[in-house]
Amino acid sequence: MSKTELAANEPGKKRFARLSNAIRRIPPLTPGWKGASIALAIVACLVIFVQGYQLIGMRGVGDYLTGTVLFLLAIVLITGIVAGVLHWAKKLPSRFVWLLLASFCLLFISFIGPVQLMVIVSLSVIVAFSLLGGIVYRWMSGSYREAKRISKVTAGVVAAVMLGFIGIGGCWLLGSGNPELAKPYRLQAMKSADRYQTAMMNPAQEGTHKVKTLTYGSANSYRQEFNTEGSLITKPVDGSAFVKNWSQIRTNTFGFGPDAMALNGLVWYPDGEGPFPMVVIVHGNHLATDYSDPGYEYLGKLLASRGYIVVSIDENFLNTSPYDDVFMLNVLENENPARGWLMLEHLKVWNEWNKTKGNPFYGKADMNRIALIGHSRGGEAITVAAAYNKLQVYPEDGNIKFNYNFGIRSVISIAGTDGQYKPAGRPTVLKDLNYLAIQGAHDMDVSSFSGASQYSRVGFTSGSDDFKASVYIYGANHGQFNTAWGRYDGAGLGNRLYNMAQLMPQEEQLQAAKVLISSFLDATLNGKSEYRTVFQDLGYARKWLPDTMYIGNYLDARTTVISSFDEDIDLGTTTLAGGRLIGEHLKEWKEEKVEMKFAPEEYSAVRLGWERKAASGVPAYTVVLPEGGISARENDLIVFAMADRDDKKEALVDLTVQAVDKSGNIAALPLSGTGQLLPMFEGGIVKWPFTWALPAKEPVFQNFSFRLADFEKANPKFQPEQLSGISFVFDKTEKGTVLIRDIGIRSEAAATSS
Repeated sequence: MSKTELAANEPGKKRFARLSNAIRRIPPLTPGWKGASIALAIVACLVIFVQGYQLIGMRGVGDYLTGTVLFLLAIVLITGIVAGVLHWAKKLPSRFVWLLLASFCLLFISFIGPVQLMVIVSLSVIVAFSLLGGIVYRWMSGSYREAKRISKVTAGVVAAVMLGFIGIGGCWLLGSGNPELAKPYRLQAMKSADRYQTAMMNPAQEGTHKVKTLTYGSANSYRQEFNTEGSLITKPVDGSAFVKNWSQIRTNTFGFGPDAMALNGLVWYPDGEGPFPMVVIVHGNHLATDYSDPGYEYLGKLLASRGYIVVSIDENFLNTSPYDDVFMLNVLENENPARGWLMLEHLKVWNEWNKTKGNPFYGKADMNRIALIGHSRGGEAITVAAAYNKLQVYPEDGNIKFNYNFGIRSVISIAGTDGQYKPAGRPTVLKDLNYLAIQGAHDMDVSSFSGASQYSRVGFTSGSDDFKASVYIYGANHGQFNTAWGRYDGAGLGNRLYNMAQLMPQEEQLQAAKVLISSFLDATLNGKSEYRTVFQDLGYARKWLPDTMYIGNYLDARTTVISSFDEDIDLGTTTLAGGRLIGEHLKEWKEEKVEMKFAPEEYSAVRLGWERKAASGVPAYTVVLPEGGISARENDLIVFAMADRDDKKEALVDLTVQAVDKSGNIAALPLSGTGQLLPMFEGGIVKWPFTWALPAKEPVFQNFSFRLADFEKANPKFQPEQLSGISFVFDKTEKGTVLIRDIGIRSEAAATSS
């Protein structure tokens, strides 16, 4: 070896020597600790070799030994690193460790959001400011005056890096997030604009009625606005059976306990004789002392001008209150039943007022035309109220009698929760009423479309004229549906972790809510059936809705469902007895619970995947109708709900829908002829580069409908009255995966309204 090579290796030899000396300085174990270590190592190794044989011994001696030894070495390496960290930590001063742990806890709870980000941000702040603080303080105290040059340079570099890291991190936290994603499937960009010509008036336009306001509340309310001059006085109600863990501090804050809950409300109503339909709005969970009920004034004024009595009720005393809940150590429990029950108690008061001469609302409220609107937990409360409305007793205690039976016709869930409360341990099932679920793709609170689950549990009986619908809005968040909540869905500093740049302006989100809610109420309470078309095809509202992307779903009582896929595990049978399901040349074919962002939901669909190049024939899925089970006519429609399930989207899915009659005549129409199957909307909820911290997309079902008369035009030999089968033929897109549910036939009467 040359002198140059020897000189180059000299630093490496010195480092190795220092490491060897450090290892030699580790004191040897005493005999007792040494014996304990040997015994523990022998037992642990014997156990893992026995367990390894049980798991992989059947693969042969070589694989067994290789797998077990590699696993053993990995465990030794990982635990060695942990032991080293703990050994190093023992050298830290106890006061700093104490402060470090306290700081981590304080930072962790300050950045409430995705847990992974809470840990990353907290540790980043601790490391950056600890290193910077240590270096700056040592420099100010003169510790670096006698230090070696290399120590000074290293300290300077580390300080500069930490300053840069803190600066970049600060800008990241203060920034609003990523620029908005492209919106290639905007509503305004839809083709065939002539198809959506309509005489319907803008449902978000103010009506002809002058709007009056009034408040009501329990005497000596904790909020002065409910006891102003002209306010109506209500009696408190005993809700102690519906909540648990109501603290004395909460009683002190609100002036009453669970046995004397207040009935407070803000009212907007038309100046006129009436009777007018009744709309009750309830907020969700928010800070209890940051009052939520005034945030729906925009709906109250609009709907009152259009002929509705609207009341936004106060349930703030059931909301989260860190102070009253002793900093979340004594949280109010099981309050969800109370949220729904209180709505019915409000309606009971209105029913009395409606019958009492001299009351300002005497004869003004039509108690047979009632709608409930709920936001967040309120979106679940309205379903609880609708269910309780039909019951004779409280499901959790038969000694508590119910006697409501109000004319609740419609419920509207805005970013609603689902399943936080299950009556008698069962999901809430609703029957024979109208249901609308609205959800934002950028919801940072109820970030998965929970309302779709309740949508699946709304059923109809024969002869009903009800319908259900859902609308998924790109760019909408949780809070902007309430003007008191606004753009921030998180708590405090935790909001800085979220991507606000992709949100639509609040005025646009309010406009979307007004269009959808007003249309729904006009269709279901005011007999304006033409507004059903808004939910059958959102293109009819393209002139009124903000220009973003939407996915809509629709099903009504006049639809005979052939297959919902919720009934059993048999891939060959339909929900309607006697039908058959046939798959051909498919890459995937199975029925499954629909996987949303965080977990599978309670409803099912058929999952169909195809890859034409690898298939031996044309991939297809066929529904064979029961013999004599459905009588179809030419103006009836084939309907179904479909969702894209392909994460790696290369192109929009298109396919052919075929109808076949009993004579074997086949008529075919392209899916794209009635509308595009939109991909899963990707809502970047968390700021880059941590978008992975929360799921960004989920399958949302979109309804499609094909009139049988159009199949007849495609093939004049096809006889709609003899319909015997429906096929989905995957012949237009090279490969893909879709989910399908609610395949059925919508009757002529329902079709005529569209």
